[in-house]
Amino acid sequence: MDKQTTKGGITMTKYDYDSNGIARVYDDGKWYLIDKTEKRVSDGYTYIEEWGEGYYKAELGAKKNILRPDGSIVLRVWHNDVYKVKHGFFVFSNTIRKSKTNPKTRYTYGVAHVNGDVIFPMIFDLAYWMEKQDFIYAEIDEKPYIVTTDGSICDAERSHLPKKATVDYKQLFEKFANWTLPGLQFFYRDTNAPVIIDATYHVGDILRAGFFVDATTKLLKPVHKTRFLIASAHAAMFCEIEELCQENPDVKKWNLCTFHFNSYFKVMDVYEKDGVTQVFLLHIPPAAAFFLGNDEAAMNFMNEATGKETSLVDMARKSLDDKLKLDVHSRSLDPIFCKRMEHPIGLDDEFYPIPLDAADEPTDERDATLSNMIHKLADDADIQDFIEVEDNFPFRGVEGTICEGCVYAGVIQKKGEGCGRLFTKSFRDRYLKGCCEYRKTDLFTPSQFEETDKYRKEKAKEKEEKSSDVYALRIVGDFIQERLDGDINKLRDFDLATLTEDEKYGKENWPKNELAKSIMALVFGNIWPNLTVDSINHYEYSCSQMVSFQNLFGSNILDKYFKGMEKFNPSKKQFERALHVAHLLNSIGNLWVLPNKLNDKETMASYKDNPKFRGYMDRYLQAMYAVFMDEKKPDMHLKGILYKNRKVMIEYQGAKGWVHFINNLMLQDYVDADGKPKDIFDYVWSYMKDLDKDSYFRAVDKFCTFCEEEIPKRADQMIGVLKTIMNNK
Repeated sequence: MDKQTTKGGITMTKYDYDSNGIARVYDDGKWYLIDKTEKRVSDGYTYIEEWGEGYYKAELGAKKNILRPDGSIVLRVWHNDVYKVKHGFFVFSNTIRKSKTNPKTRYTYGVAHVNGDVIFPMIFDLAYWMEKQDFIYAEIDEKPYIVTTDGSICDAERSHLPKKATVDYKQLFEKFANWTLPGLQFFYRDTNAPVIIDATYHVGDILRAGFFVDATTKLLKPVHKTRFLIASAHAAMFCEIEELCQENPDVKKWNLCTFHFNSYFKVMDVYEKDGVTQVFLLHIPPAAAFFLGNDEAAMNFMNEATGKETSLVDMARKSLDDKLKLDVHSRSLDPIFCKRMEHPIGLDDEFYPIPLDAADEPTDERDATLSNMIHKLADDADIQDFIEVEDNFPFRGVEGTICEGCVYAGVIQKKGEGCGRLFTKSFRDRYLKGCCEYRKTDLFTPSQFEETDKYRKEKAKEKEEKSSDVYALRIVGDFIQERLDGDINKLRDFDLATLTEDEKYGKENWPKNELAKSIMALVFGNIWPNLTVDSINHYEYSCSQMVSFQNLFGSNILDKYFKGMEKFNPSKKQFERALHVAHLLNSIGNLWVLPNKLNDKETMASYKDNPKFRGYMDRYLQAMYAVFMDEKKPDMHLKGILYKNRKVMIEYQGAKGWVHFINNLMLQDYVDADGKPKDIFDYVWSYMKDLDKDSYFRAVDKFCTFCEEEIPKRADQMIGVLKTIMNNK
């Protein structure tokens, strides 16, 4: 910027030079950079300002760029915004406006270096320098990233790294025991298959069934050389399904049970006696097969957990010992039954061990149906939720973070898995950003979120009330009690323009303040479809003055004089009468509410102020009448306005529609006995050429006389409607 000093009577110009020896100057409507010789080193721009580390931001209309000290621009393409330079880097962004293909306005961000290199194009949805940190925080689809000063990018959540899985063996063991032991019983499967037991089945081995394994709940003395004794609580008990037994009596005869082909078994014991070898298998869940299969302590616990002094292995051996003394069960002599039991468990057709990895579920309809049925009857779903997966989130504690001093920080879980207010994702997002709208330093001070939430709820409630009569009734009722001493009749002459600064009843300039909108919504709510305070706020309808004085009186200068009237030298009486009428025009009797759709740039309310009518209500109603009655040469622009609003003007068409319009809006004093608009005012205005004083004040007198009579009369009609509504609320 320049400074001027005087020396020896001569005005000299000095400039504020920065550390680059460059000054910013404004000359002939543009900003430039100049050196100490006052030579321009840059082109002219809309504005230039210092922008960090000796660089400058240049604005060219709505576009922005970074300037180097030599005046050259950094980026080849200009953008909607550029942010301050830090460590040689800066963020730039563009705005993508709402459109048919873009449902809402959004912003894209990129990162560049002052040498002109675009380090990252505009791929980010958000990007900014972290406070007190030497890196840029960025987001893509709400996922956080860190852009460092060496131009690299990293995943702030470290989600690109493999997650660490930890088995909770306590949980696993408890679930294993609960899956295995309750309901445990023995099942039998005898075979003469040519398998070498000693070489194939070893104590401690884990087997996968590999096929649907049939078994029975009872056999006696073996007649085959190998017996598989299975201890399980998860067999599919087909023999207990009445429909299956009726369809195939052998199912009941054999007490048939089946294990799924993805069932896993632990070889607990191999016991040989009197030429019979018994392989004792414990049915275990898949998770235990992989995580506890070699855990002797776990398996020993299962073996000992019978609730008796004997173990499962002891019980299995005793079972064979006792049954060798009994007769042979008839099932053992049934050739069909024996054939179903023939194949040894855990071996394929070549008698090789079946791979432990679970096989895919069948796609053949028949096999898939059987598989699903076995799973359902056996209730053999694997145990879950014993593996804790730890991600690589960079939680470094509370100190020095946004969480420090927050009342919710005391219960932050593990590695940033939530706090006393937020779950994991929400907590981590804010932890990385370094800002949190839920932060509270004490329980009694509302957080930013609580304040915002309260505001939104109040606004939502207010909108709901404004969409009905609730809000309008409350505003009008409160105003009558608080400002009119409970007397609604005092509303007749009240100057609503005095409420402009009132936080409750004003908020907007007259005639669109809260009280005016509320009165219009109540009085004319049955006249216009869906007329409420909310629809007025959303510009579906517009409140406006019918009669205005500005063209005739001129501007009211602080109630001291009227700018237009002043040149005609009014008497004190004339001025005071005009002032009274000017304030009378701010009362409810001079208000109307009309549909607000635009034709070009004008609405039904605003078109009245067109030079054709100069705000005179009688002239405007005459033009409207011509359109309603479809007279020759109507005002086509006004006709277009009415057409634009045709959906809410259905009842107001033709002669009958015109009568409804006049009566519903309480405009009877503006029309004659036949409903045709009268000539009420002299069509003059204060700045009209060759207007003499007598003609002017004759027009003023006529104007005031009508307003003094008609406006209070119409106000009384409106108050009558309000009384009826408020008495029935």
